Amino acid sequence: MKKTENGFDESILDDEEKFRKRFKRIERPAFLESAIKRSLKESKNRITIYLDIDVIEHFKREAERSHTGYQTLINKTLRETINAGTADPLERLLKDKKALKRLKAKLETV
Repeated sequence: MKKTENGFDESILDDEEKFRKRFKRIERPAFLESAIKRSLKESKNRITIYLDIDVIEHFKREAERSHTGYQTLINKTLRETINAGTADPLERLLKDKKALKRLKAKLETV
């Protein structure tokens, strides 16, 4: 028996049958696999886009700070921009927490 420092028995790597018995691949059920593929197809579309380096770096910094993916942040920003053109300005203001806090602070000084 050949054991490594962390206690892993390397002899199992020499015998394919032992390896297969010890490490079985667990397959996803077919219905789950197709549901995942279908939901990805319906919700997202893969594209290639060229962006300025400073724009990408900005989103990567924000992603690190907010613990989310930078592509998700880019998508969110694009969606907000689209919605900003069509939404009622009052509705947008009511959803903007920073703007509401500033308004509250301003009203408290009056």
